[in-house]
Amino acid sequence: MDHLNADTILDRFFAASGHTRHPESLLRYERVQMHLRAYLEDGGAALLDADDRQLIGLERQFGTDAPYARIMGAREMLHALPGFLAAPQLLPDFHDRLAQISVASRLAQWLCSRRLVQREDSWDDVVLTRAAAEQARRSAVL
Repeated sequence: MDHLNADTILDRFFAASGHTRHPESLLRYERVQMHLRAYLEDGGAALLDADDRQLIGLERQFGTDAPYARIMGAREMLHALPGFLAAPQLLPDFHDRLAQISVASRLAQWLCSRRLVQREDSWDDVVLTRAAAEQARRSAVL
């Protein structure tokens, strides 16, 4: 398994996603990607262990843009995905919310299928992401 940073992973995932067929879908997925990246920098960083949080803090001191995306990898990103689907993080627009749920669910699967995470070691995060996606789908319909 190569260590790719979250920035590279997200670039590759969104490039490989077939969401660019329709202009409105392209805009929607760009909004979701921006929201996911912003979430990772704050919410995702808060979920890191003490050493990784300290590393992010040091990167921020140097004024590095998007230190989480530059330093953290697939395992940390997968661990953060359930929180990205929590009610406070869901986008306000109904269709954007559905795209957000779809993206998070597909990203978890994509990380496993590309062997960027070891499925056995990350299975709890995959299950939590699926459960969060299901809960978000139910709340999106309400």
